[in-house]
Amino acid sequence: MSSKKWFVIHTKPRNEKKVLEQVLSKEVEAYLPLVETIRFWSDRKKKLQVPLFPGYVFVHVSDSERIKAIKNTYGAMKYVMFQQRCAEITDEEISYIRISLKAPERIHIEESRIMVGDLVEITYGIFKGLKGFITQLRGNYKLTVSIIELNTTFSVQLSNAEVKLLNRF
Repeated sequence: MSSKKWFVIHTKPRNEKKVLEQVLSKEVEAYLPLVETIRFWSDRKKKLQVPLFPGYVFVHVSDSERIKAIKNTYGAMKYVMFQQRCAEITDEEISYIRISLKAPERIHIEESRIMVGDLVEITYGIFKGLKGFITQLRGNYKLTVSIIELNTTFSVQLSNAEVKLLNRF
């Protein structure tokens, strides 16, 4: 079993590629999943490679390399934390990201960010079809939704991919 684990560095806006280059130059394994998108300006349109997860770079590091990866790396802010520890991403999750990029035409980058107070509908899983208000955000991928139809105060933890925005309040 490898002593290396996947972690996520939070970057300054639009600094993902710069952070990736710097981390790789330190001979540390890093991954920045990119997707192609078309951006329109008033006089032209252009195909661009943009991060699938804006603001994040994945690093595969040992404990000693974890500090090396972020230290003196311009544009790197901090490691993403979960329950007061650096959030670990499993090899399986990284594998899923890599597999999903084999069909880039099926990936769509959502510009609207879900925020606390938004009304959403659950689009996947056993709670599919239920509506609720976002009561808490935990990082960019965990959110808590209070379920209206159940008329109770309990919440369900879901990922961004499992809900769609109905109304912003």
